Amino acid sequence: MFKKTLLIVLLLISLSVPCFANSLHDLQDCIPTDKALHFMAGYVIQDQLQRNANCSAFEAFLITSGIAWAKEKWVDDHVDNADAYATMAGGLFYQIKF
Repeated sequence: MFKKTLLIVLLLISLSVPCFANSLHDLQDCIPTDKALHFMAGYVIQDQLQRNANCSAFEAFLITSGIAWAKEKWVDDHVDNADAYATMAGGLFYQIKF
């Protein structure tokens, strides 16, 4: 039920946005490379935890979130919440079955 609702919401959002290549490039340009890398890292961590460590989706998401927050707190000079959220979004995106 949740997947169908999410799909319908995404479809409605995509239909309400003009589909010009120029606007697509504007959207791509406004996403910083750092956030895209955090998103990909979250996706890969979630994937490996579920495939190789046999974690459930919830367990893998908790571990991915913990890694994201720990990295922001102890590795970076200042905590950037958006980086952690981008990492967690990558983990959630992994749950969408194509």
